[in-house]
Order: sequence, then structure tokens, then C-alpha cells
Amino acid sequence: MDANTTKVCQIIDRLCQLARDAGREDLSRRMSATRLRVVDPSARVVVVGQLKQGKSQLINALLNVPVCRMGDGETTSTITTIGYAEEPHARLIVSDSAQDVIDSDARPGPVQTEGERAIPIPMDDISRDLARAPEAGGAQVLRLEVHVPSPLLQRGIVLVDTPGSGGVGSPHAAATLGLLAASDAIIVASDVSQEYTAPEMSFIRQVTELCDNALCVATKTDLYPMWRDVVAADVAHLRRQSNDVDPLPVSSLLRSHAIRLDDRDLNEESGFPGILEFLETRVLAQASTTMRRLVMNEIRSVTDHLSLAVRPELETLKDPGAREAIVAELERARTEARELSSRTALWQQVLGDGIADLSAESDHDLRNRTRRLLKDYESRIDAGDPAKFWTQLGEDLKNDIAEAVGDNFIWTHDQSLAVAERVADSFSDTGDVAIPRLDLAAIGHEISPQTGLTDLEQQPTGVVHKVVTGMRGSYGGMMMFGMMSTMVGMTMLNPFSVAAGVLLGRKSYKEDAEMRLTRRRSEAKMAVRTFVDDVLFEVGRESRYRLRTIQRVLRDHFREIAEQTTRSLTESIKAAEDGARTQVADRDARSRRLEASLGFLDEVSAWAAGGCREHVG
Repeated sequence: MDANTTKVCQIIDRLCQLARDAGREDLSRRMSATRLRVVDPSARVVVVGQLKQGKSQLINALLNVPVCRMGDGETTSTITTIGYAEEPHARLIVSDSAQDVIDSDARPGPVQTEGERAIPIPMDDISRDLARAPEAGGAQVLRLEVHVPSPLLQRGIVLVDTPGSGGVGSPHAAATLGLLAASDAIIVASDVSQEYTAPEMSFIRQVTELCDNALCVATKTDLYPMWRDVVAADVAHLRRQSNDVDPLPVSSLLRSHAIRLDDRDLNEESGFPGILEFLETRVLAQASTTMRRLVMNEIRSVTDHLSLAVRPELETLKDPGAREAIVAELERARTEARELSSRTALWQQVLGDGIADLSAESDHDLRNRTRRLLKDYESRIDAGDPAKFWTQLGEDLKNDIAEAVGDNFIWTHDQSLAVAERVADSFSDTGDVAIPRLDLAAIGHEISPQTGLTDLEQQPTGVVHKVVTGMRGSYGGMMMFGMMSTMVGMTMLNPFSVAAGVLLGRKSYKEDAEMRLTRRRSEAKMAVRTFVDDVLFEVGRESRYRLRTIQRVLRDHFREIAEQTTRSLTESIKAAEDGARTQVADRDARSRRLEASLGFLDEVSAWAAGGCREHVG
């Protein structure tokens, strides 16, 4: 712990003691949580990407510890957080509605919240597929938390390995977006086997909108000799999207060899020093700046609350004869308390109306996006035979729906922050009010996976069906014209009856083909609508749950601010009244103690005056 951190901790400890002496356990808890942030800062870095892009291998090579499961198939089936500990240990976090709430301010990084339960597991078991681990006892597995000794993690980095973001068909898509909204930095992994695909470009756009501190890495350069051409094509794609991020080519295999051989040149060639520089200069530095502003704001707020109780009592002790001024001050304080109660009703109304409007607008935004997609895909179906491109159409639809859901998530998240700003503005008379970080990382698991489009029952006809259909139509034509030709002395089978049979058979075949194509198109449109309706049902339910969670977070946060302010005013009135009743013999000693406390509070408040409104985690 450096000298500056020690000084801050001493100030916080003194404020905790003053808060306890004043009977303000609420302020003491705030300072205790702030102290934990100072001594144990953390920055969450989420590693994301499509399936089989080398995310887990990247983390293992970065830490030089096998903490993430690897294999030929889809190996990462559960969100995995990797933090620091002197002794390695792991635990599963599973869903449990009966679990008590643990204050999220208690320590940085991943914590248990309401409805979660931790199950310790052996470190050897982290290489298993834990999505349906028997240790969970049938409960839903939310994430795996692994703690290992590592110099990088010891500095405050918390890495998060995510399952592949495979669109709406993947049950992990929304959970990944929930993580990104509350992350300090994002690493997007994509191998150099091919240039960025359209879904990857959409995902990168969404990632950079949720978190501007992003790094793109081009993995597996050791496997593909033409990786430089692929990286150049990726850069061109990003520039067309007005994105100035440059993909960093890396090789996890070369990194592992470099560490094993202690070869600095090989380590430079692996590209990992670029990742470490990004974590050092952009992630840790930015997290330190954010944490410093946060701590200053918390210290300034607590000193203001404590000064509000100390100052009136000290003024009363110094001038006990100023009875009229004291009474006027008390009346003013009571008026402020009543006005605060009115503001409390105002912010609750602003919050309730804002969330109700946001819920309706979010649902409309999602339905508007999917309605445009439906029109586009129905036009695409009408333009051809859906059976010929049904598989590709299903993949395109899943990717486009995933993009629409992601954009709707981003829009809702931004609007929820705007609601929080409006609620905070209703407290404008009380000074700057901190806005809580809307950490929604554990909500995305509510979405059930979608399997995609169903197969078409009306498939294109085979050769046998075509022959039978043609013969069925030609038979009637040949018989009809054959009978007519016998009336003029011709045989039943003659050139005219055969020609009529051919023409009518061809007509019957074309009508049957057109009828089957129409039925296939109708069936395809119905399958597309059914898939979109299933997605809307799941995403709508999850979105409403997300908004209710946001409302609860904002309600509890601003209620605590209102209660603290009301209590501070009440304590101020009580302190002034106690000062007026204090005996003369005790006034000097009490005044000296209060002067020392107030001088300390004023000094600390001036020192922390650089704080500004900041999103708190």
C-alpha cells in the first residue's frame, strides 16, 4: 500500500469513527465499503467473441495458468470469472431464490446477489462442463468463479471468459450483453481463418457502443500464414464502420512457448505485450481514475452529512444567547425536512413514470425492429423458392434477430441511464447525487435458447412425382381428344391426341409446381413469424424483468439518499436543541471537540472538492 492510499484509508477510518460517534451507522457502512474499494480495487475485463475463436486459450496464455476449459467442441458453456487469491479455489454460483442478499458494495468484482448461492468445487473440476453440474443439485448454474495467484490479477484485473455469442439461438447472447454493460474493458477475439463476418461486425459495433474501452485481437496467427491479409481486411471493415480500433494479431501458442522457454523475442512475436500494455495504460489507469473520483465523491458526501449535524450544535454552544436565531434556524431546518419529503414523492413519481414509459417504448422499439425484419424476409421468400435457400435464410434470420435484440438492449440501457439522470435531478437542491451503475450481468440467463426455423414440410418434388403428375394430366387429355378423333375415323392414339396429352400434362405439372411453391412460401412465412414470435416472447419477458430490476436498483439507491438527507436534517435539529440545553461547565469541552471535528471535516471536504457526479459500482 503506497503513501497516498494509506492517507486515504486514514481519512476514511477517521470519518467512520466520527459517523459511529454521531450514531450514523449508515454513513459508517458507506465509508467501510469505500475503504474496501481503495485497498482492493478491481477492473473487470470481459473476453467475448463467436464460437471457437480461441478466447479460453487466450486467457490461459495471458495468465500462464490453465483456468479455462479448452477442447475441439464448444467448451465454454458457463460464464467464468477469474480473480486473484493467494490460494487457488473455485466455486459455482447457482440460482437460489431463498438466498439472502449480500451487499454489492461489500467488495469489488463478482459478488453474490439476491437469488444466488455459492457451491465450492475442487480446482480439478473446472475443466469439466459445469453447465449442468451435479453439485448444483438441479439449480441453474449462473457462473463459475475461479481465483488463482497471478501478478496480473493481483493488480486488480478480473477476467471474464464468456461462451460464444452465437446469436439468439445461443442461450448466452443476452448474458454476454449484460456483462458488457457493466465492464471496465472488453477484448473481442476473432481468429484469422477468415475476415470479419457480418454478425461479427454487428457484434463489434454493439460492443463499442456499450463500452468504449475495447480491444480487438486476431487470434491463432500461428495456424494461418496469410493472417496479415486477413487483419488488413478486418481493418478495412472496421474503417467502413467508422471504428478506429486496430485488431491486434496474437498467438496463444507462441505465448505459451515463450513463457516456457523464457524467450523475450518469441513473446514479442506472440503479440501479448500489446494486450498487457492495453491492460496497463487503458484499463488499470482508467479504473484508478474512476475509483479516485468515486472515493472523493463518497468522502465529500459523508463529510457534508456529518458537518450538517456538527455545525448547528457548535454555533449554539458558542452563542447560547442567540435564542431567536436558533429558533429561526430550527424552523428553517424543519421546513427543509418537509420540502425534502415533497421531493421524495417527486423522485418516486419521476422514477415510476420513467420506468413505465421506458417499458412501453422498449417493447415498441423491439417490435418495430422485428416488424421491419419480417417484411424484408417475406419479400425475400416471395422472390424465390424458400426450399433452395432455407438453411441460409435461417442463419441470416438468427443473426439479424440477434442484432435487433442487441440494439434494443443497448437502447434500453442508455434510456435507463437517462431515467436515472432525471431522478437525480429531482435531488438538485441537495447537491450532486451519485448515479448507481446498472450492473445487469446476471439477468441474461433468463432467456431460453431458440432452436431456429423449423423444416419445411413442402419440399421440391422428385423425378417420380413429376412424371406421375404429368401422366395424370396427360391421361385425361389423350382420352378426350382420342375419343373425339374416333368420330372422324381416326384411331384413339394419333398425333393430335398425343399432342393434347403432352400439352395438358405440362399444364398439370406447372399448376402443381406453382401450387406447391405457394404452399412452401406460406409455410416459410409462417415459420419465420413463429420464430420471431418466440423470440419476442422470451426477450420481452426478460426485458420486463430487466426493467423491474433497474427500477428496484434506482428506487433503493435514491431512497437511501433521501433517508440519509432527512436523517441529517433531523440530527441537525436535535444537535442544536441539545446544544441549547448543555450546561455551562460542559460547553467549553464540548465546543473544543466539535471545533476539532468540524475543522477536520472542512479540511477533508475541501480536499475532496474535486469530486463530481459519477456512476458508482
